[in-house]
Amino acid sequence: MHRELIVEIRKNFPDAVIVVGGEHVTSLPEYVLKDCPAIDFAICGEGDLTFLNLVHNIHHDEPTNEIPGCSYIDDAGNFVSNELSPRIGPIDELPRPAWHLYPVKNYFSDHWTMGVSKGRNMPILATRGCPYQCTFCSNPGMWTTRYKMRSVIDVVDEIEFLINEYDANSIDFFDLTAIVKKKWTLDFCAEIKKRGLKFIWQLPSGTRSEALDEETLTAIYEAGCEYLVYAPESGSKETLVAIKKKVNLDSITESIRIAVKAGHIVKVNLIIGFPHERLKHVMQTLMYAVRMAIGGAHDCNIAKFSPYPGSQLYAELRSEGVIPEITDDYFRDLVSQFDLTAKSRFCPRVPSIILMLSTVMGHGLFYSIAYLGRPSRIWRVIKLVVKGNFAPQNLFEQRIFDLLMRYKLVK
Repeated sequence: MHRELIVEIRKNFPDAVIVVGGEHVTSLPEYVLKDCPAIDFAICGEGDLTFLNLVHNIHHDEPTNEIPGCSYIDDAGNFVSNELSPRIGPIDELPRPAWHLYPVKNYFSDHWTMGVSKGRNMPILATRGCPYQCTFCSNPGMWTTRYKMRSVIDVVDEIEFLINEYDANSIDFFDLTAIVKKKWTLDFCAEIKKRGLKFIWQLPSGTRSEALDEETLTAIYEAGCEYLVYAPESGSKETLVAIKKKVNLDSITESIRIAVKAGHIVKVNLIIGFPHERLKHVMQTLMYAVRMAIGGAHDCNIAKFSPYPGSQLYAELRSEGVIPEITDDYFRDLVSQFDLTAKSRFCPRVPSIILMLSTVMGHGLFYSIAYLGRPSRIWRVIKLVVKGNFAPQNLFEQRIFDLLMRYKLVK
């Protein structure tokens, strides 16, 4: 889709300088530039200052061939890479997103959000990067492992601005790993209370449990956090070691139990079908999903592994010939992790049909236990369907709500 859009932009604006960036571009700059010749420059890594330098040099007719983080195809058709952009130090000094240039109200009307729709959700980033090195994640290639946190005051200032300027009533944190340091989190909650701000906030991207003990979970709930996503990724300790996911299953399970008890709406993200896995590893993850349902978690996503460009596992599969070449079909396969019926070709020891059935069965078991064991949740879904405008409480109900809204629009 983006390629076709860029080609159309080039047709309509033949003299424009077209620049692209982001994790996909950072992972495959040569492929992107050669696959879409309409692009002039690819910015790799954190692009704020690199893009600014590029615009400055173009505007002033200065050389653009040695800007750190900027890649391109030269006149001879050769790919030229200036490696990653240098990481930015004082991120508090960066300007905020220019929301006034976007039709923000359009996103409210469609109830767009990564979490649960509260009517006027708006995104924010409190951090940049992630200090961990999971083998299935492209973060190390994009951000390195340097983790930067904004100051509490700066983050709350931005939230207050979004509330006052756009009447936002829910703030979605899009951070790779939002909560790492307990003190920062408690200070953040204290600042919200100090200012008397009343709003809902969510952590829909997935976070860790090290800092989420009873004190922190209680504090963030009292400060307005209503939706909390944990990302243990697997219920197999062997798999966690293999993918370098440095989490303790016992600790994260206890944190989830406390979070549910405190009142949080909790979702758990899991992945099956890693290249090394056998059926026992898949079954261990499904059993962990069952444990989470019994423990009170509200949502669970069991996705099939997809090798994202820029990740360690992607590089390994490429070197082994499992991913022989990059094609449009490969990118379409990446999205199959969200398709319960799609087959996987990256887990040789578990047949694709078994992975597909495991995904379907895992979701079925989780939601059957999560709802049948708690009749009040069933009643919520009935009211959601009957009334059609009943506010969803979790992502499962959100998807039902989305279907109802689409049906009404089509009708």
